[in-house]
Amino acid sequence: MEDYREPVGLEGRFQYHIECRAGDIAPVVIVPGDQGRVDKIVAGLSEARKIAENRGLITYTGKYKDYPVSVTSTGMGGPSASIVYEELINVGARVLIRIGSVAGLQEYVNEGDIVVPYGCVRDDGASNYYVPANFPAVPSPDVYSSLTTSARERGREIVTGINWTHSCFYKRDPEYFQSWSRRRIVSLEMEASALFVISYLRNVKAGFIGICYANRYKQSAGTKVDLSVKNPRRDVIENSVKEAIEITLTAIKKMYDEDLV
Repeated sequence: MEDYREPVGLEGRFQYHIECRAGDIAPVVIVPGDQGRVDKIVAGLSEARKIAENRGLITYTGKYKDYPVSVTSTGMGGPSASIVYEELINVGARVLIRIGSVAGLQEYVNEGDIVVPYGCVRDDGASNYYVPANFPAVPSPDVYSSLTTSARERGREIVTGINWTHSCFYKRDPEYFQSWSRRRIVSLEMEASALFVISYLRNVKAGFIGICYANRYKQSAGTKVDLSVKNPRRDVIENSVKEAIEITLTAIKKMYDEDLV
């Protein structure tokens, strides 16, 4: 029988997928899904060095304000991301923070908005293999508080609430989206609930900050779903990605300063 209080048996060893071992990564790891976002995050670090790249899973380790920080891409979806989360924890990660893209599910969630959820609907395609359906998916209070405080200290308004982590990007049924919107779910994406569950089971801290790329509530209001996403490199998105990274790095420093790592 599974007992997540026990070691997994792979601690400290070379990890098959991320190709990292103990000593390669910092206690705090930023885990974007998009490999293209790695360079943007690394640009905010000093002394950054590339550790590994395998299967699109890219890892760098550097420093922010003299505190060690790593970055590892996870790929898309709960199954891929869950492998990365597990292996990072195996080699010493104590805090995992996802920076990712979301779509809005309420009319007021606009493109470029920053979302920091305090819980997730678990529909990620991976966490159901770990825990039963009635097990929650929530961030660490320390990480959630550090992210939201960091944003507000910068004067940045954020959206918070419950996010839906789903696993079918191109679903064509409007009701697929509208049903969760009626339940006041604020956003959707594909990895956060797996992150929250695995981190809790493995006794590490986790949080998520997302940038809104589209509004699926508006796009599914008719008889057909508009599944398009505008140019992801447009200014409103690029500016918010940059700010989300800065919020995250500031939150990490805050956690180090307060001995929360």
